[in-house]
Amino acid sequence: IDLKDESLIGAVIVGTGIPMVCRERNILRDYFDEFGKNGYSYAYVIPGMNKVLQAAGRVIRTDTDKGVIALLDDRSVSYTHLRAHEIIRGIENGVDVSVYCKEEFNAAQMKALRLGLEEKLDVSRFADAQYDYMQMEELKQAVRSGMNMDDICNPKFSHSVMREIRLASELNYDLTRYAKLGYSGEVLRQIRLAKKEDIDLTFFVEDNYDEYQLNEIRLGIHNCVDITKYLLHEYNGKQMEQIRLGLEEGIDVTPYNMVGFSSGQMKQIRLGLEEGIDVSEYADPFIDAVSMKEARHRISDKWNDEKPALNELQSQEILMGLTSGVDVSLYADPRYTFKEMEKIRLALERGSNLDGLLKYGC
Repeated sequence: IDLKDESLIGAVIVGTGIPMVCRERNILRDYFDEFGKNGYSYAYVIPGMNKVLQAAGRVIRTDTDKGVIALLDDRSVSYTHLRAHEIIRGIENGVDVSVYCKEEFNAAQMKALRLGLEEKLDVSRFADAQYDYMQMEELKQAVRSGMNMDDICNPKFSHSVMREIRLASELNYDLTRYAKLGYSGEVLRQIRLAKKEDIDLTFFVEDNYDEYQLNEIRLGIHNCVDITKYLLHEYNGKQMEQIRLGLEEGIDVTPYNMVGFSSGQMKQIRLGLEEGIDVSEYADPFIDAVSMKEARHRISDKWNDEKPALNELQSQEILMGLTSGVDVSLYADPRYTFKEMEKIRLALERGSNLDGLLKYGC
């Protein structure tokens, strides 16, 4: 739409255009925060301002266009006014505004400190422009929890690192050593989660596995699988995940635990193995994942016609079902993996709903 001259003489813009809070934008925010940038601005403020500018741009299409652009939102006022607003609010609420009435603080930092003072928190340890708004929010949480502020007050720590130190302190576990070594908040998160499960990831962290790899190592140890099958730095987290899932299903992952396969290729080979089909036709690193999927479906259709015999683990699940007196005909189909059979059998024994468990006709 190109409304030139007097076709459009004004625009009323309601709101700031700031996107809704969501996981994807929080990931983007955290990414920029990790590099010492204002992640909130990159993830929310700038995209919102772009929308406002695009709407305003409808009015001015040529050098001679004139029009009125009305911004109906208090947040659209200038940056200076935002800082002044925080000082006025502080005075109105009876807090000591001298704590944050300083040129080096931006409006967001002022707000964090004002709200802390209104909550009667001791903000003296982080009333410093070196801390950004998100760091200040984490430090306020630390004050509320009564933790030792010496462990967390470091402007070099990102807010996500601070968060993990704080949460780990609730487990009486000190993560500051890792934080001082420069590990990211996500790595610290994996260490903390492992600690909750009585798993020691120290060796793997010091061996420079990244957060995605550490997640798969932790899950593998927790689920009692042989993590040595995928304990290679060359595997990324997604590749490790496919090997771990196969091990959890009790299948032989040998056909695909090779660095040359992408995670997408690994998935198709794993699914084929779980279905009990011969994957040798497409378990080749030179065949892309889409072609592998087509081959798996083709072989699976042929396999369904031939009805191969049950393997030992599947037969054991049927025998256990007969022993407990359940209707094994509901799952006596070699297309089910033994793990799927086990879930159906246990549901039948408990009298639970089978929704989502039965995939094939009897």
